[in-house]
Amino acid sequence: MWWWLMIWVCLLLVAGVYLGTRVWALWGQTKDLGAELAAAERRLDAVQGQMELLGERIRSPEQLAVFADPATLRKERERARAATRHARQKRRAASRPAWAKHVD
Repeated sequence: MWWWLMIWVCLLLVAGVYLGTRVWALWGQTKDLGAELAAAERRLDAVQGQMELLGERIRSPEQLAVFADPATLRKERERARAATRHARQKRRAASRPAWAKHVD
């Protein structure tokens, strides 16, 4: 009968040690998480400060493309692409050898 009591005491002791190590590890992870959250909060505060400084430079909602007329934006885009294409053609024509240039 005495040895059954010793087995139960050993089981309780092993379970207590196991639970204690798990709680100790959880406490360490909680401290690490708290430190990471504090560092992230400091970084977020710094970024928000910069955003407030840059906020004046951000366009107002009336100027955003989302609120503009799609047909007008499409025409502006086509004009910009045509201008870019024309400038590229001029640069390429200037860099061609004499025998490959257009003579008109």
